[in-house]
Amino acid sequence: MIIKTVGNKDNPVMIMIPGMFCTYEMPGIIAEYLKDDFFILLPTLDGHHEEEPVYHSKREDARKIIEWLHANNITRIALLQGTSMGAEVAMEIADQIDIPVDNYLFDGGPFFHFPRFFRALMARKFMSFMKKVKSKEKDTAIDDLMNDPFVKKLGGDSLEAYRGLMGGFCEVSRWIDRDSVRRISDTCYKCDLPDLPDDTVRRFVFLYSEKEPARQAERRLKKKYPSARFIVMKGYGHGGFQGEQPQLYSEFIRGLIANKSLSSFRPVIPS
Repeated sequence: MIIKTVGNKDNPVMIMIPGMFCTYEMPGIIAEYLKDDFFILLPTLDGHHEEEPVYHSKREDARKIIEWLHANNITRIALLQGTSMGAEVAMEIADQIDIPVDNYLFDGGPFFHFPRFFRALMARKFMSFMKKVKSKEKDTAIDDLMNDPFVKKLGGDSLEAYRGLMGGFCEVSRWIDRDSVRRISDTCYKCDLPDLPDDTVRRFVFLYSEKEPARQAERRLKKKYPSARFIVMKGYGHGGFQGEQPQLYSEFIRGLIANKSLSSFRPVIPS
């Protein structure tokens, strides 16, 4: 686990956890707009960097983040944010943490529980991405990935925002192994939603794009966490809001922390 920090430690603490095959650099773009007012933790999950090239589980990554918080005398968190797979890790932190967290933002979290054959299928798909990357020059590999039907479906109207993400994917693919990819697939598609107190759930915000595949988990989440808030954005793909408009996304985060109405972030579908 690598945790990069941005900002002054005396400011309110924020954690931003990147998605699958991404490093701290992706949420770091948003952190640049927030660093003057917050102390921001940007983890790179195990399996996504050379120092710890093996991914074990979201539980293990959550444990390491919490240990870091204790070791650095962090006593309160203004916002815990996670994107895609990072949202699953954030949910695991919510289940384990013994430090007050004022706000949770789960962006595009694939909170599914699919059968083993589907998880194996997705693991093979992810490994096929790796082969594309490893056998070609980086720019060519990115172009091929951008034309992949699965990536196009995820990206939707936000597809071009994925180009930077694919660059990170090329970096991560240099050291991640097959077993780690299989475990990552399990993290994304085998989620047992934890039982959490209503006081915690009322601080949950689930953010989805209107047509992204991960939104199919919304019904399951609403049944489990009826006190949570759900916000659905038009005009973006999976994680596209932050990818296309990082400055506006940072203002969205500020509004969430300040408990302001988020309806001004148009277009928004009440959900």
